[in-house]
Amino acid sequence: MNNNEYQQPRREVNVQASGLSAFMSRVFGYMGLAVLISAVVAILAGVVYQKQYFGFLAANSWFMWVLIIAEFGLVIGGSFQAKRSASAGLTMLLGFAAINGLMLSTIFLAYTSATIFSAFFASAAIFGGMAVYGMTTHRDLSRIGTQMIFALFGVIVVSLINMFLHSSVISYVFSFVIVGIFVVLTAWDTQRMRRIYEQYGNQVALGGLAIQGAFQLYLDFINIFIYVLQIFGFSGGNRN
Repeated sequence: MNNNEYQQPRREVNVQASGLSAFMSRVFGYMGLAVLISAVVAILAGVVYQKQYFGFLAANSWFMWVLIIAEFGLVIGGSFQAKRSASAGLTMLLGFAAINGLMLSTIFLAYTSATIFSAFFASAAIFGGMAVYGMTTHRDLSRIGTQMIFALFGVIVVSLINMFLHSSVISYVFSFVIVGIFVVLTAWDTQRMRRIYEQYGNQVALGGLAIQGAFQLYLDFINIFIYVLQIFGFSGGNRN
C-alpha cells in the first residue's frame, strides 16, 4: 500500500492553512500600518503642531468639510480600486488613514493623553480578541453580523436625533451599544475574509482582497476606539 495516498490530503491541508495564515497576516499588516499612520498624524497635528494646525482650522473652517468629503471618497473608492490595482488601493487606504488622523487630532483637545492612550490599548485588546475569535470559531457569524449592520443604522438615526436633544445619557448608553456592534462586526469581518480566501483564494488577486479586508477592519478598530474613548471620557477622562 502506498503511504502517499494518506500523506497527500494532509499536505494539501497544510498548504491551505499556511496560505490562509500568510493572507490574514497581509490583511492585518495593512490594517496595522493604516492605524499607525493615523496615530502618527493625529499626534503631529494634535500635539506637536497643535497651535499651528488648530489655528489653521479656526481661520479656514471649510478645510474640515474637505477632509470629510475626502474621507468618504477614499473609503468608497479605495474598496473598489483595490479590485483593479492593489498598489492604488493601498495608496487610498493609507491616504484615508492620514486624513482620518487629522480628523482624530481633535481628541487631544477633549481628552487627557492618559485617557486617549488607555482607550487605545483597551480597544486594541478588544479588537485583537475578537479578531482571533473570528479566525478560529466554527460558528457561522453571518446572521448576527447582518443584524449588527441593521442595528448600526438604527443607532445612527437615534444619534442624529440626539444631536438636537443633547442628552448625555443617550450618548453614554449608545457608546456601549456601538462598541458592542463593532466588536461583533470585527469577528464577522475577520471570519468573512477567512472564508473568502478559503473559497476564492485561487481565483482572485490576493493583494487587492487583503486591502479590502484591511479597509473594513481598520474602520471596525477606529470605531471601537472612538466610542471606548467616549466611555472613558464620561468616567472622568476628559479635559472639561
